[in-house]
Amino acid sequence: MGILLTIAWRNIWRHTRRTLLTVFTVALGLMLLLLSIGLGDGGHYQMIESSVRFGSGHVVIQAPGYQQSRGVAKYVDYGAQHRALAWLDSAGDRFGVQTVLRRVFGSGLAASAEDSAGVQMIGIQPALERSVSRFAEKLTAGKFPESDDAEEVVIGSGVARRLALKPGDKLVLTAQEVGGRELQSILVRVGGIMRTGIEEVDESTVLLPLVTAQRFLGTGEGVHQIAVLLRDSRLAEPLARLARERLPGLDVLTWAQALPELNDFIRIDDAGNYLFNTVFFVLIAFLVLNTLLMSVLERKREFALLDALGLTPERRFSMIMLEAGFVALLSAAAGAALGLLGHLYFAVHGLPIDWFYTGEISAAGVAFDPVIYSNLSEKRILGCIGLVFVLTLLLALVPARRAARPADACLLGRA
Repeated sequence: MGILLTIAWRNIWRHTRRTLLTVFTVALGLMLLLLSIGLGDGGHYQMIESSVRFGSGHVVIQAPGYQQSRGVAKYVDYGAQHRALAWLDSAGDRFGVQTVLRRVFGSGLAASAEDSAGVQMIGIQPALERSVSRFAEKLTAGKFPESDDAEEVVIGSGVARRLALKPGDKLVLTAQEVGGRELQSILVRVGGIMRTGIEEVDESTVLLPLVTAQRFLGTGEGVHQIAVLLRDSRLAEPLARLARERLPGLDVLTWAQALPELNDFIRIDDAGNYLFNTVFFVLIAFLVLNTLLMSVLERKREFALLDALGLTPERRFSMIMLEAGFVALLSAAAGAALGLLGHLYFAVHGLPIDWFYTGEISAAGVAFDPVIYSNLSEKRILGCIGLVFVLTLLLALVPARRAARPADACLLGRA
């Protein structure tokens, strides 16, 4: 095997230009694959993080049936809350729980002296939300509420525009409380105005302090959602699976189940990326196959001489596979180096969306960040390198079988 390795290594450098061209072509494909997957995964990760910090969570715990009906009467009572919070506290270190948020949701009407509009009210814990969610960072005017029972609210920019409101102005919120047949109203003051870039959020959202929302909607100490934010979104599924076992009587959903539109968008986007990369690599495969095959066809006399010297068909087959292996190693090393350099650049500096599009972009109810940062896992990197290596070796089977033919067939070019 040692002599075959030496011969194979020397053979690939007998035509240096052709070898370098083949290596460059495959390396370019690997580099683009790594960049495409890195930016794709990075964009999806940013979308998930943005969405779970705008009124959802990596894992959400709700009353049975709330996901389907969104009924204000379907809330988690104090006893079930205490049980869920105690279990999450015990499992926090294991699953990297960052924060647990309690929220209340309700639909109603907001009215000012100028106009009225239908709104979606969200009761939040201001101190916790300010530290982990993205509501506070989207403020364009005013301030965020300070306490859970304040009567100051944050409204979306669309609501403020339609009702002609600014920080300090008063508005009336009207909604039907739990179990009540009559509408309830509350007078609140606008503390701040936020602009998320998501039209449906900006046009309808009103954030209330949690205790104020509970009192107004009549849920007592109950909440509609316990949102769990994790340090690593990949732990959402195992946490949810265990929570379903430990918290019977409650619905436990991952972000993918709580936000099905976002999950579907990511799956479709991934499918498009995979299709594009597949087509691209098929084109590269034909080029590499042609190069390897031509390098064998022009060496017919060489193989006949090797046969006469006693080099068996199996050894000739092995020699061509070793040559392809060296090409694959060089291509994988060069492609991985270039791809990782590009990944590191985009991981630090990001890819500004305004290079391709002016204005804000949103999809599946999530606003794209203005800069996309690359995010590549070790599994993705090793998978891409392995794909290139295996693909090159599979392509080499055709010329290797050709080289293993009997010497007379090689010389005459017969099958």
